[in-house]
Amino acid sequence: MKSFHFALLHLALLTTITISVNADQPPPQFIQFEPSATMGALYMPDPDIYPAPHVATLAMHRDSNFMSHISTQEMPKRGIVALGMNPRCQNNEALCTPWEHNSLDVKQGVELLRSLPGIDTVILIGHSGGGPTMAFYQAIAENGNTLCQAPERLMKCPDYIRDLPPADGVIFWDAHLGNGINAVRSLNPAVMNDEEIMNSGAAPRLNPRLDPFNPDNGYNGANTSYSDEFIESYLEAQSSRMNKLIDIALERMEQVEAGTYSSKGDAAFVIPMSDISRLMRIDRSIDHSTVNPHKLIKNDGNIEDCCVVDSVRPFDIDPQGHAEFWEGTRMLSLKSFLSVRAIRSTNSMTEIDYCSSNNSTLCMVQYISVPVLVSAMTGHYFVRNSELIYDFTASQDKDFIAVEGATHGGNPCTACIPEGQVYDGRYDNAVKNDFDYLAKWINERF
Repeated sequence: MKSFHFALLHLALLTTITISVNADQPPPQFIQFEPSATMGALYMPDPDIYPAPHVATLAMHRDSNFMSHISTQEMPKRGIVALGMNPRCQNNEALCTPWEHNSLDVKQGVELLRSLPGIDTVILIGHSGGGPTMAFYQAIAENGNTLCQAPERLMKCPDYIRDLPPADGVIFWDAHLGNGINAVRSLNPAVMNDEEIMNSGAAPRLNPRLDPFNPDNGYNGANTSYSDEFIESYLEAQSSRMNKLIDIALERMEQVEAGTYSSKGDAAFVIPMSDISRLMRIDRSIDHSTVNPHKLIKNDGNIEDCCVVDSVRPFDIDPQGHAEFWEGTRMLSLKSFLSVRAIRSTNSMTEIDYCSSNNSTLCMVQYISVPVLVSAMTGHYFVRNSELIYDFTASQDKDFIAVEGATHGGNPCTACIPEGQVYDGRYDNAVKNDFDYLAKWINERF
């Protein structure tokens, strides 16, 4: 690997960028989009090996910087142009509401790639929070903005979210189901006094019968095993807490719009104990595998296609973190909560109104017709989520692949081994196997 430091003039902007790239790969080009926070890095294949690439991929997250995303390193090695983008919402979702503005960033990336000589195919890569981002973009591009203004949406998209040029395919790469779904599943439902907390800064009062870290409920560190009764009560209580938070936010939003609230335009909405309480991360038997048999790329490159796919994820929860300010608290605004973190449900795992939010992968993939590939990393806890994305996707050309021992970021999971064992290289080929499959899938279709 080699670090390139260079300056170039692109789109009338002289900028300097330092990014690590493969030694035989041309240095990336920095792209300045609008607004100024929206940026990109464009990576080209080695022209001596791939003189005329015709496919490009675009990776962008909801609020993280993907300018050096793993796809920007791996796709050019396989003859595919790659654009990694930084959205306007980087690390500040409250500032850039409505969330649907992200689609305008994706639009600029698609238009840039379409303008490159020889490029006739653009594939979106939705990784993690890029899943709902790219699902929303492609669904609106194919169906128009009436889809994101449906009456059941908690917040509707603005009228100017329109005329989005569609991509030719979408790869959901260890994508999640939506930030609202993540949020309701991450809430600690033991909290009983949200309104008191918000109104007067009171300390959270907890119902010990719903505390996931209470040993009486089954908590036992990496060996946690909850009863079916506790799980059902917990998931229903998560939905109940989320619905109460939504009602509080909607009421305050009405006051803001009427000019009777303490602030204008928007207001702070801080939710304690709203993260690190996802049961599937504590009791690893929950959503541990796919429901149906699917293809699994083994470390030796062979594809096993016979069985359900199991996650090999390790236990990674700090039981103290849910009560900590920086780890367990969500600092939002009313608008960012309602447009990004809110979704209606009666059971946080099985009874979710997926289309009550625009930030919902499972809602939007029902309106996507272009080819779709779902790639799941078995070293993470999105294996079942990935299967749901595959199941819900409307496209008639869809594929599912799981990568043995890959982390959420795609790298070998050295922690995904039985307790007491030392990592022995069993997942070392995860990156190569995954991107070889992705490139093969692209080349077979485009």
